[in-house]
Amino acid sequence: MKGTVFAVALNHQSQLSHWLKAFQQAPYQTPPKTPVWFIKPRNTRINSGDTILHPVGEEVQSGATLALVISKNARKVSSENALDFIAGFALANEVSLPEETFYRPAIKAKCRDSFCPIGEMIKTTLSAPIEIITQVNGKEVDRWSTKDLIRNACELVAALSDFATLKEGDVILLGTPHQRVTIKPGDEVVIQAKGFPSLKNTVIAAGGQ
Repeated sequence: MKGTVFAVALNHQSQLSHWLKAFQQAPYQTPPKTPVWFIKPRNTRINSGDTILHPVGEEVQSGATLALVISKNARKVSSENALDFIAGFALANEVSLPEETFYRPAIKAKCRDSFCPIGEMIKTTLSAPIEIITQVNGKEVDRWSTKDLIRNACELVAALSDFATLKEGDVILLGTPHQRVTIKPGDEVVIQAKGFPSLKNTVIAAGGQ
């Protein structure tokens, strides 16, 4: 997984429901009709066991999700054929500062060092919904099901490959619920799902290593 990490906002029903009233007003006027994409650049990528850097004076939130990994070049792939271009899935954490608007690109919130832990990939088709669990310091603090995603993995591959050629090793994060988990220095954050290797990271203050 050395490619570009793409992520999609507003792909969980709870997110869209929360923002619906705002989307009906200026400057939006209407909810988005296509996926809202952003990128987690190379500096955000870390592995299980690495440390999440907590910027001083900021609120930092954990966003447990799944990452799908592209197996080969994909361009204008249909959702019906998308599984042929997916190598597998991994647990991921779309770490972010709180989201206050979707009108401006959230670069400062999304693109900080270490803000995209991704675990070990497994080969699976996600044929049935799975529950994604977040534990902080050994205590369960969040649980959600992929059945609540607005667009599934295959639909996301089709939507993104319609205008961008996806390369082997590229990653798509499937989205997170509106409710996120606030994390702080000293916390051990563990993300789990049945059949997946756990994704474990410790939070430290930025500049503390």
